[in-house]
Amino acid sequence: MRSFYLILTMLLLGMPLQAVTEKKVEIPKDEKWDKNDERDNSSPKLYKDDFNVYVYSEKQLDNLTIGITDMQGNLYHQEVTTVPAGMYYAISIESFPAGTYYISVIQGSSYVIGTFQK
Repeated sequence: MRSFYLILTMLLLGMPLQAVTEKKVEIPKDEKWDKNDERDNSSPKLYKDDFNVYVYSEKQLDNLTIGITDMQGNLYHQEVTTVPAGMYYAISIESFPAGTYYISVIQGSSYVIGTFQK
């Protein structure tokens, strides 16, 4: 929720959204993402900061299933959503306990899976 107010304030003040994304680090990942041609950059990228994990794509991605589980398989987040082109889609991890987590982003038979620590 905190990120929502920060982004809303930045939009109202005309500040660039890039300021929100400066401290993100890329999440290491394994992927099998179908690409139509070599220049297609639709494979989502995964990032995190202290409060959120982010899904980013240069192309709009519809009907994405995003799931986050801990190492024991306990589900902490699951949703089906759309990630707009060129936008960072944020998922709050503020309430998650410290530990290691898996994040999966699935669209049809394509997937990206990463791990991150909080």
